[in-house]
Amino acid sequence: MLNYLSAELWRMTRRRAACTGWGIYLLLTFLTGLTLRGSPPSECLLAFRNFMVIGLYVALPLADWAGGGLDRAGSLTNEVSFGLPRVRIYLGKLSAALLVGVLLFLLTTAVFFLGALSPTAVLALSEEERALVSMDLLISMLHSLPRYVGAVSLAYFLVFTLRPAGVGTILYYLYITIGELTLAAVRVMGMGVVGNMLNHLAEAVRPFLLTNAYFVYSYGNVPPTLDNSWLTGALWLGVTTGLGLLLLRRREIR
Repeated sequence: MLNYLSAELWRMTRRRAACTGWGIYLLLTFLTGLTLRGSPPSECLLAFRNFMVIGLYVALPLADWAGGGLDRAGSLTNEVSFGLPRVRIYLGKLSAALLVGVLLFLLTTAVFFLGALSPTAVLALSEEERALVSMDLLISMLHSLPRYVGAVSLAYFLVFTLRPAGVGTILYYLYITIGELTLAAVRVMGMGVVGNMLNHLAEAVRPFLLTNAYFVYSYGNVPPTLDNSWLTGALWLGVTTGLGLLLLRRREIR
């Protein structure tokens, strides 16, 4: 598995167009941070928290980078014909996407604050203030990271299992931009017991929406906690991976 994973990571780095795209993304992140240069660190941190929702939107290109276009290139057919287990293929590419995703997450954070914070602003803070800002930043990162893992797993599942490849892209962005907002806001009225059951079901689902860490929904929705974020990420990772492996097992590859 480790050999397969390292081969996948090597393959990803050979895709120059994708690497160039991520370089442009990091440059734009730096420029976004640069617009805050001169602001107090607390304001930069607040802006970064709002900026972190972008992770849900870059999950799809990341997943496509790891596993997209396999049928068009014939790679998946070759790997299966060579005798590689389908489970190893699916999990190896997913693991590569997640590892690179964590690296991109850390680079995004570093590049954003490299643009936003001047050394003078950091040095002007007392030791206690620096510790508080660092702790707030760490909590924000730990709050978002598991949701990114869930988002990448969902995007990878859609890209890997659906054909043509564009269908997965459309479904992912429709779900993130419209589906979750609908699940968060919709209320069934005038349907008696059935309506109440649907509303209770929706209430149970809402804490585990990927966007719940970034958008404040109405109807008294409880803000997500760190524990809830990790549980959310684990559920999305487990469910989408299980479905992906099941579908890949039954899929005819020619």
